[in-house]
Amino acid sequence: MNFKIRILAAFALVAFAIGLFSSSQSVSAVSGCQKVSGIVRAVNNGDGTASGIITQAGKLNGTTQTVFTSGFTPTPDPGTFSFTDDLTLTTDKGVLRTHNVTIADLANGVAAVIARIDPNAGTGDFAGAKGVLYINARTPDGGTSFQEEITGEICYAD
Repeated sequence: MNFKIRILAAFALVAFAIGLFSSSQSVSAVSGCQKVSGIVRAVNNGDGTASGIITQAGKLNGTTQTVFTSGFTPTPDPGTFSFTDDLTLTTDKGVLRTHNVTIADLANGVAAVIARIDPNAGTGDFAGAKGVLYINARTPDGGTSFQEEITGEICYAD
């Protein structure tokens, strides 16, 4: 990658980060925030969806359903692609939905996900919740199954 492309990519990343953090609502607008973490084991269903189980996550323990909402978009790095999807976590406390942007390194079988919580789509304890979850994923078998670590913070509505 030449120097100009590297500078442009760095500038775009900084601009994205500034926009991401400046557009998020203040924590004071919600009653309480809680850090969360857990483990997800999922399988690709082969029909544009993936399903799985989330464990070791307290309130988030339950099932997952992912619906892929875009195709792979190439990045300047060969073998690395981005795509979007929607994730639904169904728990005994309610339903939490996120809209995700993923960057995947297919050659190494890894991916990183920014999962923005949709405050209008949650139910039960998650109704009106806000926040961002981060998912680090790997696929040991070329995309048939996924092992993921999920972390982040959920801010619950008043």
